[in-house]
Amino acid sequence: MTAGRWLAIGLLAVNMAACSAVQPGTGVPGGRSPSSSSDAGGPSVVTAGFQFVPAELTVHVGDKVEYRNQDKAAHTVTNGGDGKPDANAAFDEKLPRASTITITFARAGTFAVTCTIHPTMNQIVMVLP
Repeated sequence: MTAGRWLAIGLLAVNMAACSAVQPGTGVPGGRSPSSSSDAGGPSVVTAGFQFVPAELTVHVGDKVEYRNQDKAAHTVTNGGDGKPDANAAFDEKLPRASTITITFARAGTFAVTCTIHPTMNQIVMVLP
């Protein structure tokens, strides 16, 4: 093969890798990092493949976290674990198919998040002062 063809193949491979990169809200936990920011600038979470993505998220008191449902099923965003709400759940919201809701974390702490419909969907949100 000629050098030009190898260069073209290399550029194609780089472009394909860039197109399949992690989309916003599906990356490594990190609160205010670009991999977990919504278009509005705040942190975001996606439900995809019956998982909360990212599975761990760090935010600050007062942050509004956007939850977007990309599954073909409805979910809940509930303070609790393994499908069960905590006794004094700070939040328990329905998340219909193809919808978006916002949860505001008003106090510092570690919050377990679950879906009461699909108990294997769990997430940890760490809220810093």
